[in-house]
Amino acid sequence: MKGKQKIAALYMRLSRDDELLGESNSISNQRALLMKAAASYGFTDIKEYIDDGVSGTTFKRPGFEGMEHDIKRGLVNAVLVKDMSRLGRDYLKVGFYTENFFPEHDVRLIAVNDGVDSNEGDNEFVPFRNIMNEWYARDTSKKVRTSKRLRGMAGVPLGRPPYGYMVDPDTKKWVIDPEAANVVRRIHSMALDGSGIEQIASALMRDMVLTPINYWASKGIVRPSSATNKTLHYWRHSTVHSILRKREYCGDLVNFKSYTKSYKVKKRIDNAPEDRVVFEDAHEAIIPRGDWERVQKLRDNVPKYKAVRSTSHIFSGMLICSDCGSRLHFHFNQGNKSIKYFNCSENNSGRGRCPSTHYVRADFLEQVVLNDLRRIIRYASLHETDFARQLMNESMQNAAKTRERLARELGKLRQRSSELEVLFDALFEEKSLGRITEDVYLRMKGKYDAESDKVQIEIASVELELECSISAAQSIDYFIKLCREHSYIKRLTKSIVNRFIDKIVIHHAVRINGSITQNIEVYYNCVGVLDVPTADDIRDKEISLETRKGVVMTYSFPKVQDEKLCVEA
Repeated sequence: MKGKQKIAALYMRLSRDDELLGESNSISNQRALLMKAAASYGFTDIKEYIDDGVSGTTFKRPGFEGMEHDIKRGLVNAVLVKDMSRLGRDYLKVGFYTENFFPEHDVRLIAVNDGVDSNEGDNEFVPFRNIMNEWYARDTSKKVRTSKRLRGMAGVPLGRPPYGYMVDPDTKKWVIDPEAANVVRRIHSMALDGSGIEQIASALMRDMVLTPINYWASKGIVRPSSATNKTLHYWRHSTVHSILRKREYCGDLVNFKSYTKSYKVKKRIDNAPEDRVVFEDAHEAIIPRGDWERVQKLRDNVPKYKAVRSTSHIFSGMLICSDCGSRLHFHFNQGNKSIKYFNCSENNSGRGRCPSTHYVRADFLEQVVLNDLRRIIRYASLHETDFARQLMNESMQNAAKTRERLARELGKLRQRSSELEVLFDALFEEKSLGRITEDVYLRMKGKYDAESDKVQIEIASVELELECSISAAQSIDYFIKLCREHSYIKRLTKSIVNRFIDKIVIHHAVRINGSITQNIEVYYNCVGVLDVPTADDIRDKEISLETRKGVVMTYSFPKVQDEKLCVEA
């Protein structure tokens, strides 16, 4: 670069906080001031570097990084700023540039309003100005955090609305964006039908559906994003997963989902669920709450590893062993591929921790569940008031039992927490009196610390479970609505199974009075196990299925009403 005229860099920065102070810090005001100063210092070859709307606590700014790059290339011999706060509000970083970086590259620094000119020697007040600028940033950060905390606790959305919603210009509340909301409904519907993330993403790409970031861009809405989509319709798995997990789609507002450690650190950290604040029914729901909760259960049951077999069944991931609590796996009979069945994954021919197979034929189970579901829907349609009253009574009883169990569990955990505090005090006293050595003290203290941490986590988990329980009325309304929408079911599909059934507990078949009997418990979403009358006018005919030569399986209701379906062979 020898022999070439170097340039004077005019650096201008404006943050959102500066905008509140009026025109004095505006880019236009800074430009006019710096142009006049450059002329007075005799600089004729100048170049502007601008960062508009960027905080001074970070130095990852496009304009500043561009200026830094040109300085390293030897193109700049002077940097002019309105004042030292425009350069930055981080005392250590600003000190690095003024004390090291600029002198090493022979760059003259001029802060017009602060009277700073590095050619005139060290200015003793510059470090103090830098500290005051950082204090200003720290004070502003505290005020912003306090303001956000107050607004967030009052139920005001702290972030931008997710894909599917938009801000009403009059009320400033979230309202449904019809076009995007239809895509959200489609994604959740496909998940309920049993489709995986890959299948959903592929279907959206095949139908040329715009991704959220490109959809907003098509509407003239600017949203920050680190995603670099290959095409306008390239749906990432993470995008589909995020849409399926957002609680906002069932009408809830979730504030304080993330935080930063300090005003200097911009990386956001996810808040623990118990530290978030949830406002239920804060806006209109796109997805019914029951459907959204069912999707969450389905996603929770997705294996964290890649499945060896791609073949699945409508009951896959839904059957539970009554003895060990493991899931039943889907299989084909090697000798006859038409025979499909489930058995306990932990049995594994006696090598697992479950002593029994809990074998059940898939086709027979389908007929049993279909028959029971038809029976319940028929009873609900004929006797809806009695059905709702029965569900309410059972739900209240189950909720009371759950609360009682959690209260007992919470009491034991809090008692143990108190005991650990006493043990800590006694341990410290023993050490102070010299009755135990330092090594013994540290070993015992580490043991108590670990148990105390575990107890506190369990306490928070139980308290959260108590707070997040759904009201019985909401659950019943959802289930009765499902019964109305499916007045007659011709055959079971993955969608119907996911919407109605939470899990199916399979007991091992036992011989009773010469017959092999197998109990099957069907737990329905939101209402649990249902025990409705089995009068002739609301029950289907018996199911009979030949399994192998000489053995016929039949399905019938228990003679004694007991909450279980009875399968006899």
